[in-house]
Amino acid sequence: FSLPVASDYKLAIFNVNGQMVEEFNGHSEAGTVSLTWDGSRVASGVYLYRLSAGEFTQTKKMMLLK
Repeated sequence: FSLPVASDYKLAIFNVNGQMVEEFNGHSEAGTVSLTWDGSRVASGVYLYRLSAGEFTQTKKMMLLK
């Protein structure tokens, strides 16, 4: 994801039941931020992720295939 200005961020990953399976917190300068999620502990399927940075919040769907 890209940050237009330096800010704290939080990326939370949820299963379809709404249970949080992973959370990333941090602070980054403006620019592109890259995170790697090791999904080996969870089952293949649909997951939701919510990114919050400053006043911005967005939730999207992703599919994990093994």
